[in-house]
Amino acid sequence: MSLILPNGRRKGSITPPFSKSHLHRLLIADFLGGNFQRLALSPTDPEDIAATKRCLLALKEDDLNPTLDCGESGSTLRFLKPISAALGKTAAYVTKGRLSKRPGIDYEKLEPGLFELPGNVSSQFATGLLFALPILKGNSEIRFTTPLESRGYVDLTLQVLKDSNITIQETETGFLVPGNQTYTAPINIEPERDWSGASFFLVMNYLGSEIEIKGLNNASLQPDRKLLDLLKEKGGVKDVSQCPDIFPPLAVAAAGTGAQTTFTGIKRLRLKESDRVATTQALLNSIGINCQITEDSFTVAGTDKPFQVKEEIKTFGDHRIAMSAAAAATNAQSPITIDNAACSAKSYPSFFEDFLALPLQ
Repeated sequence: MSLILPNGRRKGSITPPFSKSHLHRLLIADFLGGNFQRLALSPTDPEDIAATKRCLLALKEDDLNPTLDCGESGSTLRFLKPISAALGKTAAYVTKGRLSKRPGIDYEKLEPGLFELPGNVSSQFATGLLFALPILKGNSEIRFTTPLESRGYVDLTLQVLKDSNITIQETETGFLVPGNQTYTAPINIEPERDWSGASFFLVMNYLGSEIEIKGLNNASLQPDRKLLDLLKEKGGVKDVSQCPDIFPPLAVAAAGTGAQTTFTGIKRLRLKESDRVATTQALLNSIGINCQITEDSFTVAGTDKPFQVKEEIKTFGDHRIAMSAAAAATNAQSPITIDNAACSAKSYPSFFEDFLALPLQ
């Protein structure tokens, strides 16, 4: 269903939702520690968090062959495949959208040993093993065959494991994981507020809005906190290999700088909920901004004038494209129409409600 986003800068205050990245990990650690109180489904859950909850509830049962409905959540699928195998279960996985076409690793049975992983495809593979390997009967090693990208997400995993009394030893090439460990559910650790969800409002401020964003942890390990550093200087070259999820709003910010910005480290963006290289280009083209793309670079020709809206923006069912369009609307010369606001429910169900509640300056 199409939604019209009024143009113009905003003011007011918002509190971002809980961090999906942190909450996924806390839920899994709770489950492995035998505490299920946070697994209760809520109608306000983002779709990805609901997927992790219902899969963990299914794994909680005695069924050795559970069906796990992962929806479109790559985190849920990649985290729970090794965990399910470590628990001795042979699960069937239900997926939606592009998830079945995104890179994956299957584990029929998980035994202690050496696990070699590419570091430049998804850090989620490492996180899944880091959660699963400690409960095996022997010691294991994770070794990266290429440099690890999105390292911050692995650091977030290591922090949750530490909070759960799990010991991991880092090496030059990966991690050593002792087996026979017992989780202590980190039930006293509250999930952080989401820097990813906040990124769209931070970009609105960058483009001239005055929105107070409450509840963020400035010492957070969430990789998307890097947005603040990447917005410090206009133009130039910006590497998003360690924080690919904030590329779409960063591209909108770059579009409004009046300078040329080149983003590098974009290869994995083609493997997200949409091909975010192509869909971000389509978004910017729809607001009159030209882009040049190579295999691993995305150059934005920014403007110091309001965006000239050319057509309805297609979200391609991608929540981050939809929310980036709202950021663009605050610097547009006319209202912006998007074709599918509902897709924001994947990560931030109340985003457009929160956005439209902000008064115009």
